[in-house]
Amino acid sequence: MERLNLASFIFLVVLFVLMPRAALRSARQLRLAQSEGKPLPRLRIAISTMFALTVLWFLATMNAGAMGRSLFAVGQIGLREVAIGAAGLMLLLMANVISRRFSTPDEERRRLLYGFAPRTGKEYAVFALMAVMAGIAEEAAYRGVAVWTLTSVFGNPVGPIFLSAMAFSVTHAVQGGKAMAIVFAIALVLQGIVQLTGTLVIAMVVHTIYDLIAGAIAMRRVNALLAAVPPAAATPTPG
Repeated sequence: MERLNLASFIFLVVLFVLMPRAALRSARQLRLAQSEGKPLPRLRIAISTMFALTVLWFLATMNAGAMGRSLFAVGQIGLREVAIGAAGLMLLLMANVISRRFSTPDEERRRLLYGFAPRTGKEYAVFALMAVMAGIAEEAAYRGVAVWTLTSVFGNPVGPIFLSAMAFSVTHAVQGGKAMAIVFAIALVLQGIVQLTGTLVIAMVVHTIYDLIAGAIAMRRVNALLAAVPPAAATPTPG
């Protein structure tokens, strides 16, 4: 069992304490906005999200360097690795469909109207940038450095993998409890890609592609919802 150095300790505190706490606070603010019928400050949220991802990437890079590991090491990528990535992407898309199936119509309407789904081409461009940043930074942090660091401490990757997946799901608390369970499963799928391919890069690509597709689907659905009913009718009732 190895001891944590200061950089690793700071990284774990940010990942497992500060970011989940911030996500839970954001979830409370979102519920308050829903109950009061207030629009979300979408630009401010986008900026704060990109800032958080930048900090996460910086900490992950710093710790990976201290461990002598490369976040972009690829080894040999062949047909097997590409097939694993494609299968993982299909599982993530299935999870997206399952998540919608478990939501009631009112929950889904609230999620679309008061969530972070892009609504215009410009918003989708910003969303696409965040998707790329998230795909790289979150895989580096949660599926890479966090698991590597905790495995060096506990000597076994199983516990670290589940702890990392739990922390990742909590950071998506704004999507609701049901979605958090799906995100936990998504984290395990992405971790499986890393374990089977031996690289973070394929998981980064799969994560990014999934976010881009999910964002496009959400944009289409929220715009269809807004176009189908008058603004007053589209606004969920407080509660």
